[in-house]
Amino acid sequence: MKKIGLLISVFTLVLFSCNKEEEITCQSDFDKKAMLANYSNSLIIPRYETLEKNLTSLYTKINVFISSNSLSDFNALNASFDSTYLSWQGVSYFQFGPAETYVIKSVFNIFPVDTTKINNNISSGSYILGSASNTDAIGLPALDYLLHKGSSETLSFNYFTGTNSANKKQYLLDLVNQLSSTLSSVLNQWNTSYKSIFNNSDGTSQGSSLSNIVNALNLDFEKFIRDGKVGVPLGVRSLGTPLPEKSEAYFGGKSTELCKESILKLKSYFKGGSGQGLDDYLIQLDAKHGSQLLATKINNQFDLIISKINALSSPIAEEVIANQANVQDLYDEMQRMVVLLKVDLSSALSILITYQDNDGD
Repeated sequence: MKKIGLLISVFTLVLFSCNKEEEITCQSDFDKKAMLANYSNSLIIPRYETLEKNLTSLYTKINVFISSNSLSDFNALNASFDSTYLSWQGVSYFQFGPAETYVIKSVFNIFPVDTTKINNNISSGSYILGSASNTDAIGLPALDYLLHKGSSETLSFNYFTGTNSANKKQYLLDLVNQLSSTLSSVLNQWNTSYKSIFNNSDGTSQGSSLSNIVNALNLDFEKFIRDGKVGVPLGVRSLGTPLPEKSEAYFGGKSTELCKESILKLKSYFKGGSGQGLDDYLIQLDAKHGSQLLATKINNQFDLIISKINALSSPIAEEVIANQANVQDLYDEMQRMVVLLKVDLSSALSILITYQDNDGD
């Protein structure tokens, strides 16, 4: 009996060792540096460059409008603004490294804006956009407010032909200058020193590139997509009372479009675009959600969220009043995604979630 017990113990030890060895081999077989290089070269830097290109175009369109003061050039300016806001959606979750240093999210997309503060800045013609007191009077949301002051394009155009028109136009230029300057600083660091640091930091500890990717992705999805774009306007933070005025791009009515773009770009980011991404790493690790591959489960959940966004026929600000159930369905699917990303994904990749979540979800 002792011999049988000894044989069982040895077999169990060998079996356990093989499983551990397979897991280690599985992780070592995956080229994380190649994945990180794909992220920096094919996704992060190109998306920042697209945003930079759109901002340059927007600045040009503002100057053309100031010179011509025509409705057609104002409409062209608005179209350029829409393209810029859409391109921001693809970089919002790069909040690490240079983006964190230059607090790019706070500069670009803190909403809702303080319209009183914006109006006072314009009236006085004296302001420091980079001051802490103006955080809610800048960025793309401030542009959204100024470019959609009326109930029609003509009425919005008329806003820039009335009182303080020079100050109003100058504020547009100053807002875009601040955006461009901040993005230029971030992109310059990526193109010089930070890309090499990012590509070579292939561990999983706090501060590694993989940890930064996973934490920033989770934070952005949970706080700025699920909550900011959907939950807060829906009323999940106000005892069920909808707050439509707190939706993204409230004045221009583009909240649903921007929400969809953020999910489409986030799914592409998760997949590594056309190269190696987080999904490939999960597949290599044979990470599962139940009996299903975790990578497949997450991709399917992205598709389900997109289908719920497609069910919204109006801006989220209107849908939370007219079709609250549809927005609730969207929020619920986003909440399911939070679990997949924050628990399953981070656990499979051995990444510690380091940001604080104090809202009880």
